Amino acid sequence: MPDRQPSLDQQTIDILLSVIETPHAVVTSAALDGFYAAKAPALKASGLLELKDHRRAAVSLADHDDEPVNLSWSPEHRGYGYFSPSAGWVPVSDSQMASFGISFEKLFKRMLERLDLSTRASPTVLLPDLLWEIGEVRLPGRSKRVPLWIGRRLADPKVWNRFAETVRARPAPGLRIVLSLTPNDRLPAQIHQGHSIIAVRDIADHASGLVVDPDLLAARIAAAPVEPLCHSASHLSVDLAGNRYACHHSVKRGFRTGHLFDETGPRDQIEQAALDHAWRWVKSAECQACPVRSWCRGNCHLSQTHELDCRLSREKHRVFAWLDERENGALARNQIKVP
Repeated sequence: MPDRQPSLDQQTIDILLSVIETPHAVVTSAALDGFYAAKAPALKASGLLELKDHRRAAVSLADHDDEPVNLSWSPEHRGYGYFSPSAGWVPVSDSQMASFGISFEKLFKRMLERLDLSTRASPTVLLPDLLWEIGEVRLPGRSKRVPLWIGRRLADPKVWNRFAETVRARPAPGLRIVLSLTPNDRLPAQIHQGHSIIAVRDIADHASGLVVDPDLLAARIAAAPVEPLCHSASHLSVDLAGNRYACHHSVKRGFRTGHLFDETGPRDQIEQAALDHAWRWVKSAECQACPVRSWCRGNCHLSQTHELDCRLSREKHRVFAWLDERENGALARNQIKVP
């Protein structure tokens, strides 16, 4: 059992996430005590902040403007402080000059304590202080583990471009989850194929603070669009010229859906029609309502016996679920009931 951590209320979590989104994920003691006096003790006691160094800046509260001011050394007072027009010389103690940085190691340990990870080893740094590879996670209702990344400051265009470059250098092997410390409403609208970017704030168990709820995470993934069986990030059908096709058995003009290195999508009506046909089953109301659609992904879109294919897929899932329960016990993934 993981050690119990001090509970953080929603306002304290919001403050923590705002610090995480600053360029260096650092906050001064003066800012904590000045702006967030009511929540500062809980933040410092959480263990998620590490003492970094002492900075010659503080928050001016003497003039009630809450503005940062530079500190200077006073030989007369033998210490640092600043001059206030209304209060004169205002001394600032060493403790107020201290700065705290986010301990990402402790933060991730807390966030992920309820997830079924393949390893609890230290994360792999992909972009220093910005993007980490955690490992693979098994979610309720899914038989296979899914790669997991964590990122921050994804609303910053420069950071987002670096994230995109990393994605291109390390393509997703099917689906990859990216937990974003950046709020959802600030994330770019651009979608990277095979990646599901989810804000931590949206899937955290509020009763436990910043701990990711595996059921909420699984529900968000299940609600995401499921790609067709033979036309997805994990299944590419291409010719030597880089043209993509809806089926690897039909490398014909009428089955072409776009180009491997052109992310704008279909280039004409023929390609659009081929793409629409590839998505026809997985986008149907029946598939959208099926609890195992992420497993069969609509089956073959060229099939003329879709109803029979669907029945067989459901029967196979029942058999696999029964075998899994016998071998591993009752788990969320083998307790999914299909109609």
